[in-house]
Amino acid sequence: MSLPETQRVIQGDQNGEPIFKDVPLPKPSQNEVIVKVEFAPVNPTDLIRLKGFYGDNKIIGSEGSGVVVAVGENLKVPHKIGDKVHIIGPGTYAQYIVVKSESVFPILVKDLSLEEAASHFVNPATVHYMSYLAEKGGHKAAIHTAGSSALGRMFIRYFKLKGIKTINIVRRDDYTEELLKEGADYVLNSKAPDFEEKFKEIATKENATIAFDAIAGDFTNKVVKAQPPRSTVYIYGLLGGNEIKNISIPDLFQRKTIATVYLPDYLEDSNEQQLQNIFKETHGLLNTVFKSNVIKVFPLDQIKEALAYYQENSSKGKILLKPN
Repeated sequence: MSLPETQRVIQGDQNGEPIFKDVPLPKPSQNEVIVKVEFAPVNPTDLIRLKGFYGDNKIIGSEGSGVVVAVGENLKVPHKIGDKVHIIGPGTYAQYIVVKSESVFPILVKDLSLEEAASHFVNPATVHYMSYLAEKGGHKAAIHTAGSSALGRMFIRYFKLKGIKTINIVRRDDYTEELLKEGADYVLNSKAPDFEEKFKEIATKENATIAFDAIAGDFTNKVVKAQPPRSTVYIYGLLGGNEIKNISIPDLFQRKTIATVYLPDYLEDSNEQQLQNIFKETHGLLNTVFKSNVIKVFPLDQIKEALAYYQENSSKGKILLKPN
């Protein structure tokens, strides 16, 4: 198969806005493959990277799916031209991606479409990490502040599988019934007038000593106050701003702590066998526990429309880009 000499990719400009660049398409080197990207989801990590939060906004797109179109020599993981695969980025907001053979995984689940296969890594592996922290700490109930998100629904299903109760925070009552059907033990509307009182009552009753907060800003303080002593809040998102505000010293003297969930740390701290186990389990559940509901697909040249749509509809399901 002949490949083009150049390809179109999305990068961030100095203001964090997406722009198109035509860049050379290199040949695969040692242990590299080239994948034609069919679908790439919009994730919060992509928006953060676009703004330069990770120090580089030139390589955008954290995951995706596609077809292998070229292979280099001495591959550590064997792949062949024509294989349909999951891809780990960054760099999936592009027509093609050149990656190490270890960053490409065969699609194991029978009849899983390339659309469904695109969201295989960021959310499932993050929820797997959260479960690992909860199980390691012996926690029996966990709080999650983005209950209606795509990750939030995976969180409910996976923690149910692990036997850990979940207290899920939403901003609208119409999500309550949906999440209870997913297996949520509690769903609380943060806009309700008695929210903080109910939140503390349930967190105390269930001894919810671990929480995962996607909001930050002022909301983290509400989580800390609701939890019993010797609790931990793990921050993993910045929906409410990139600061944590108004934490009281008396709460800290109750041995309440704040930490972060950063997926690359989990992966870097795992050995090769542990990594294989993580991906084997998460990929094997992509049509059940870690299933993603794709609600809209945008061509790559409609990236701005896709990001705007994501901001308004992320709770409804996954938004994908189609580069080719």
